[in-house]
Amino acid sequence: MSINIKNIDFNRHRIIWHILFWLLYLILYAFSSNIYYEDSNIYKILAQFSITVPIDILAAYFTAYYLLPKFLLKGRYFHFIVLFFLSAVIFIFSQRALIYFITYPVFYPESYQSIKFFKINYIFSFFNIYAIVGIFASIKLLKYWFENQQTTRLLEKEKLEAELKFLKSQIHPHFLFNTLNNLYALTLDKSDLAPEVVIKLSDLLDYMLYECNTPKVSLDKEIKLINDYLSLEKIRYGKELQINFDISGKTAGIQIAPMLLLPFIENSFKHGLSKKINNPWIYITLRINNDSLNFNVKNNKTINKIKGKEEYTEGIGLKNVRRRLDLLYNGTYTLNLFDEGDSFEIDLNIKLINIKSIKNEN
Repeated sequence: MSINIKNIDFNRHRIIWHILFWLLYLILYAFSSNIYYEDSNIYKILAQFSITVPIDILAAYFTAYYLLPKFLLKGRYFHFIVLFFLSAVIFIFSQRALIYFITYPVFYPESYQSIKFFKINYIFSFFNIYAIVGIFASIKLLKYWFENQQTTRLLEKEKLEAELKFLKSQIHPHFLFNTLNNLYALTLDKSDLAPEVVIKLSDLLDYMLYECNTPKVSLDKEIKLINDYLSLEKIRYGKELQINFDISGKTAGIQIAPMLLLPFIENSFKHGLSKKINNPWIYITLRINNDSLNFNVKNNKTINKIKGKEEYTEGIGLKNVRRRLDLLYNGTYTLNLFDEGDSFEIDLNIKLINIKSIKNEN
């Protein structure tokens, strides 16, 4: 059997705070009531109120720890109202009994004979008890609200992280499948380039399986990943493929979400350049300007005509990266797609400040 020391310390501190709260209430109540009594002996007033304060405490805990969570917070309002007023009647007469049978005989015996048990101001008695009950219950409700907000935020965060993991798990197999197809084609042709493809693929796997398993990676690593991927495609297409990858601006020290840019390039190859078009080309630009990143990919493609309408099909990688952008860079990015019939272009702009950080994306 294990004992959680932290929980013990927390419960101990919680009990101390509750004791201090009620001691403070007793003292303030006694001092404020002293002005209504001819006897100015504060110790006597403290003694007499210490007899009835337990009723206030019982009413407070019964309301805050039973009626609120079991009925009010669960929407059972009728039961809450009925039990609240029934308990109020019980506590009012319980406190009256203490006053009638203990307080007056002990502290005011000269007035005891003139006091009638049921002759009381019920409204005053109610507020006499439930003023502090209202304060105590309000504190408890505030705590319930705060804990509910924390739980809601935690669930939203966990849901977000789970969705990001799912999206990335879709990107990885999809990317690997395309790359392995390239290698397979080379091995069928018994190309001498196959060993180089294996090395490049090994570097890509190392990055995807180990290096990018963080919420953010350096932009330079992403650039290296893109260059490795383009090298594989150059091997696949040979001199037939025209590639232009232009980088401008300072990339050092910039952090972005991993595997964010590559799916755009992969999409261009899968849905454009791989369709056996003549003189395939792809132009890629990456520009860093002050606090923004611009990534542009443009490639030529075949024209798909469906019912007389030109249509460009987005792959799963492009759809996933859209969703990741929404989750990670919501409000700080723009993504535009341009289908010109014989060419397709994506233009992505990301603000490099106030970027939403998602922990444990992987």
